[in-house]
Amino acid sequence: MDYAIEAERGRAPLPPSKRLWGFWEYTWANAALAIATWGFLIGGSLALVVDVKSGLVAIVLGNVLGVLLVGLAVSVSAGKYGTEQYTFMRSVFGHNGSRVIYTVAMILLTVGWLVVLGTMFGRSIDSAISVVSDRDPDPNAPYIYVITIIAIALTAYIVAKGPTSIKLFNVIVAPALILVMGFMIWLFLSDTSLSELLALDALARPFDSNAVNFMIAVEINIAAGFSWWPYIGNLSRITKNERTAFWPNLIGIGFAASLGEAVGLIGAIKYGNADPTQWMAETGGLWLSAIVLVFIAFANITSMANILYTAVVGLRQMFGALFKNVSWEWLVTGFCIVPVIVMFAIPGLYDGFMTFLVWTAAIYSALTGIMLVDYFLLRRQRVDLKHLFIEGKSSIYYFTGGYNIAAMAATVSGIVIFTVTFNPLTFEHTGYFRYTTASLLAAVAAGLIYWAMSALFVVPRGLGGYPTSRAKTLTRS
Repeated sequence: MDYAIEAERGRAPLPPSKRLWGFWEYTWANAALAIATWGFLIGGSLALVVDVKSGLVAIVLGNVLGVLLVGLAVSVSAGKYGTEQYTFMRSVFGHNGSRVIYTVAMILLTVGWLVVLGTMFGRSIDSAISVVSDRDPDPNAPYIYVITIIAIALTAYIVAKGPTSIKLFNVIVAPALILVMGFMIWLFLSDTSLSELLALDALARPFDSNAVNFMIAVEINIAAGFSWWPYIGNLSRITKNERTAFWPNLIGIGFAASLGEAVGLIGAIKYGNADPTQWMAETGGLWLSAIVLVFIAFANITSMANILYTAVVGLRQMFGALFKNVSWEWLVTGFCIVPVIVMFAIPGLYDGFMTFLVWTAAIYSALTGIMLVDYFLLRRQRVDLKHLFIEGKSSIYYFTGGYNIAAMAATVSGIVIFTVTFNPLTFEHTGYFRYTTASLLAAVAAGLIYWAMSALFVVPRGLGGYPTSRAKTLTRS
């Protein structure tokens, strides 16, 4: 295997000359990642909280905030150093700490996303068949599991071919999906005026206060923005430079996700069903609805391929010794067995999508705040690339027993602050939630706790290779 292929799959940092994606290629990749049916599902969920006007404002505001912060936290450094995201995290969490974060944030949550997106694929295909055969869709039918497994298998095949295959799929599917979104908006307007669409009210309002309901909608969208944390770092490492790594996140993910959520919100309220695979069957007549549903089903494959690729790249790097004799193709195949098992073990995961999404924000908001403080304030955008790949105590990023205690403690603190502020299970909240949100508060709090603990306990001990402690560390060695 040549250097370029090996580097793309996680064994080495990518030099700029070996990176695949320019500005617009990465924009299309992000758009393909963001515009899948999960955007419709998030938008449909907003219909249970706010009306169309408030929902559109919440969509734009929440996505811009979430994607902006996550892009700064993981994409800028990936674009500069070309290093796999979880390897880079050794400079923040330590060698063993980064493995813990990977296991929680990538393996568990990525498996969840694969199940959700695969189930969306299955339900979309079922709805398309029901439209053509003139029967009611059965979203809980046993054959949905079979179709979901087929979707996961197709994703594994694409990822096994490597980033070049994903790139080709993205460039074809993403522009077409944007056209489909525009077409759906045209269908909405074909029998309803714009003013009537904007006047549509929410399907439900969980709380009496409109301000609280609006902030919940904003929180859901910030959560959606933060949910890109595990993925865009590894995707950004394939971009040419820092500028290319950062701005396409806002253009691709921010625009595409907002567009998909807006369509999901309006469609859910207009047709009275928050599940996009159900209301799409009513949008454009028999064959047109069926074609749209099939196309949207396959759009999920683009998202699944991107997140699976980043997961397996991280797995090879974090547990390289364990999988050193396993080929890329078999590692991809083995990883995909896990979501199949989870699909049967937790059959309600798709219907519990909102809770799942908010829980991801509880974790990623804390990690985002910590990584922003570490890279921009403590390290001043400089890391020692060589020491990221040195194993054991001789690395300046080994910290204490392979863990940066400050980062681990700040992560737990941020998650606790989030859940106290906003309960992911019940959506119960504190009085200050309407002013701070849970995600932004957790990110700021985790970052401040990390900065304070680092200044008091880590940097003075010469751990971590920070600018003020580097000379002391080298002297000791």
